[in-house]
Amino acid sequence: MDVVKRQISDLRGEVDLISMPGKGTTLTIKLPLTLSIIDGLLVRISDTHYIIPLGVIEKCYEVTQEYIEDAFDDLLVLDGERQPFINLRTEFCDTSIPPDLQQIVMVKSDDKKIGLTIDAIVGQYQAVLKPLGKLYKNIEIISGASILGDGTVALVLDTNKIIKEYSNSKMIVTT
Repeated sequence: MDVVKRQISDLRGEVDLISMPGKGTTLTIKLPLTLSIIDGLLVRISDTHYIIPLGVIEKCYEVTQEYIEDAFDDLLVLDGERQPFINLRTEFCDTSIPPDLQQIVMVKSDDKKIGLTIDAIVGQYQAVLKPLGKLYKNIEIISGASILGDGTVALVLDTNKIIKEYSNSKMIVTT
């Protein structure tokens, strides 16, 4: 219990324990509102890590860089259907050379879905979401950040805002 209390204190939270003999014990954990924990898919573009919430992911695909470059009007045929996609490498102005094989993560919001191109899927990750502060408040497609085990920062993508932002300018498939 001491380890749990120290971890919660490190997050600037509190632990209250009330025990009444013969009646039971109540354990209350209070965390700051700025913190939340999400289950996500940890992905990588170049040397930068991002987290995509698991609840919005529909399916993942592996395609060649050539297939992405040859796509007309940002549409790819995946599972026999034309699917819109956003090349996140381009959106984040990453000028490094992309790998020959890339991943497309299909995300869904309401009745719309879109593919997000990334370099690699690292794996499932449970992230403590932290606010970004004033410098990033105008970047709506990033909802927060998480500190990874090695001390690096992973940015959390707000896929609902990504879909909303691009649904006005590109064709989004509705289901």
